[in-house]
Amino acid sequence: MDFYEIESETGVRMVWNNLPPNKLAATRSVLPMGVHYTPYKDIEGLKTVDYDPVICRCGGILNPYCFIDFRNKFWVCPFCNNKNPFPQLYKEYISETQLPLELQMDNTTLEYQGKLSPQAPNQGLVPNVFLFLIDTCLSEEDMEALKTSIQESLKFIPQDAYIGLVTYGRYVFVHELGFQDCPKSYAIKGNKEYTPQQIQEMLGLQIKHDPRGTGSFETTKRFLLKLEDCQFTLDTIIDNLQPDPWVVENGKRQQRATGTALNVAITLMESCPYQGSRILSFLGGPCTVGPGLVVEEDLAFTIRGYLDIQKENQYCKYINKAKKYYNSLTQRAVKVMTVVDTYAFSVDQIGLMEMKFLSEKTGGYAVLNEEFNADVFKQTYKKLFDLDPETNELKFATASKIDMLVSKELKINGALGCCTSLKKGGTMVSETEIGQGGTNTWFLGGIDRTTTVTFMLDLNSNAKELQQNNQQQNQQKQAYFQFKTEYKAPNGRKKLRVTTIARKFADVSNNHDLQLGFDQEAACVAMARWGIWKCEQEESLEVLKWLDRTLIRLVSKFGDYKRDDPSSFRLCKEFSLYPQFMYHLRRSHFIQTFGSSPDEITFYRVTLNRENVTNCLVMIQPALLQYTLEDPQANPVTLDQSAIQNRVILLLDTYFQVITWKGDHIQQWIDQGYHEQPEYAHLKALIEAPLEDVNIIMEDRFPVPIFFETNTGHTKERYLKSRINPSGHVGDINETGHYITDDASLKLFMDHLIKLGVQSQN
Repeated sequence: MDFYEIESETGVRMVWNNLPPNKLAATRSVLPMGVHYTPYKDIEGLKTVDYDPVICRCGGILNPYCFIDFRNKFWVCPFCNNKNPFPQLYKEYISETQLPLELQMDNTTLEYQGKLSPQAPNQGLVPNVFLFLIDTCLSEEDMEALKTSIQESLKFIPQDAYIGLVTYGRYVFVHELGFQDCPKSYAIKGNKEYTPQQIQEMLGLQIKHDPRGTGSFETTKRFLLKLEDCQFTLDTIIDNLQPDPWVVENGKRQQRATGTALNVAITLMESCPYQGSRILSFLGGPCTVGPGLVVEEDLAFTIRGYLDIQKENQYCKYINKAKKYYNSLTQRAVKVMTVVDTYAFSVDQIGLMEMKFLSEKTGGYAVLNEEFNADVFKQTYKKLFDLDPETNELKFATASKIDMLVSKELKINGALGCCTSLKKGGTMVSETEIGQGGTNTWFLGGIDRTTTVTFMLDLNSNAKELQQNNQQQNQQKQAYFQFKTEYKAPNGRKKLRVTTIARKFADVSNNHDLQLGFDQEAACVAMARWGIWKCEQEESLEVLKWLDRTLIRLVSKFGDYKRDDPSSFRLCKEFSLYPQFMYHLRRSHFIQTFGSSPDEITFYRVTLNRENVTNCLVMIQPALLQYTLEDPQANPVTLDQSAIQNRVILLLDTYFQVITWKGDHIQQWIDQGYHEQPEYAHLKALIEAPLEDVNIIMEDRFPVPIFFETNTGHTKERYLKSRINPSGHVGDINETGHYITDDASLKLFMDHLIKLGVQSQN
């Protein structure tokens, strides 16, 4: 079974591609029935039709797995088994030899879009809305870099998109772009909490009551204008922006009203009749005044760290109140289908841990680094507005919502990822919740080509078919899954993407059938996301123990061995890499918090919750490539200490960082200038090869990773050595010198795992 090919055709990766046939088998299979789905994946040959879908009473959409009665002209829904008559047009033309696109097996994924009128082609198109929210408590260098990046991005935003601007420091300024005689703005105190109604009154706004309606937009047009109508005014205002003028006393932080500014921005979006707006917030430090405060102005009051959180000391006193406030803003943003991006660039923490749901639950990006005047921000922000070479449109979609339907043998526990439960219950929803549960409908908000949601499933204990002992019936039976994703395309057109898949139930009599359908990469990512979710309710140490127990049970169940004889242990190829993945997951920042701030850990976790299986796997187990004089092309090597050699160049890709490392001999040759001499052209080719691969990685990734070069003995070599497997023993010396660590090696980890897995009591 080629999991990569299935993913390229449907956007789906499943932990178990042959499903456990009953509840007992599901429990014994140890790992969950997780389904990863990428709703906006770029699928080659994807067909789009200009008519409405045929829908069952349960919400299921006509698909290739439906039973068709051609004589009586009806179809049977695989999710509820209801009979549905075809529409009149289908009745007239449908036959065994003439099937509509949605019934052809080549079209398990199909897109629907409403037909546009030739007389009014723009009618029905929803324009994009971008609101820039700029923190002005920045250094002059950061302010100039941010202004330049924003002005350059205006070249790539569609001219018919609506634009707004809010700046803040101690006060919040809402700029009236519709007043073009001179720059005009409304000032709002940042140290006070306002209701949406109070902000509307101050700005003279009329809020719409129905997010689907088209309420009056005239009052809001003073603040949100089409780019083509306000570009000169906007450029002028941005040109004149200066760092916040309020004097900062010695020993104090700048007064930054982030909470009030976000409240004002979301209130503006609530007054806008267009779904799928996007708030781009640029933060240069923590909120220190007003609602959403995370740290006091006094520098003696340090911002919370994990040790403070464990001790529950005075530095944690604002956490719960701030989380509650930002969660309330998140709910309002979700209600009006607004995406909130967070670009947090500061040498100190900015409170991303408290604010994370604003981005995570609205489908926005959360990007964290040290300064706006750096390539990481400039390249990442520019990448947001990259255009698709085929359509010349932006690459992201907004206002997205997803429904999942399953056949009656299954129940939905919930979803893990960047999404929000819409609490739409039903017969397909399990009482046991994992992640965003209690529903089969979720708000996704902003999505791009790699946005992936993990759905957690369970068997329906009430399904009579699965409790029968007829093995033959179970083997022949299939379960069905359907994903319905509504979204607003970059051109403003509303679309519906429907993906339908089927999976058979495994043979109940042995494990082999179940094993053949096991996707260990998908399983690793599902467990990582589940572990991150559990870290929100439990201590990281408890989650670590849970991962260990699960792994021991898995190898005990699916390993081939004699009881109490570790030397006899064998693991089939379908499971052979999974323990290695878990080894690296245990050591990663997704579970371990030592040495990192709460904001950093939040950034890592939010990114893992957003990306597809391949990218998540790189985050968990970094990719290591080796280049040699004999073979200057990239060769994957084991993430192990033995890869560090004097005559090689290594490229380590951790997803968040890309590092090139040169062995001692290579670096000496470079220092002596050999690579510049014609007779050593092969050395020059070796040096350039990894840099070409680095450019490919940087071009393909969002956010753009940090890139640096290092070599033997260099201070940044520690970033490489901290991620590789310490296969040697304490005091061992390899070609590049001592490598001393307290970490257990992969071999030691596997030895202990096998010893525990083969014990008689398991």
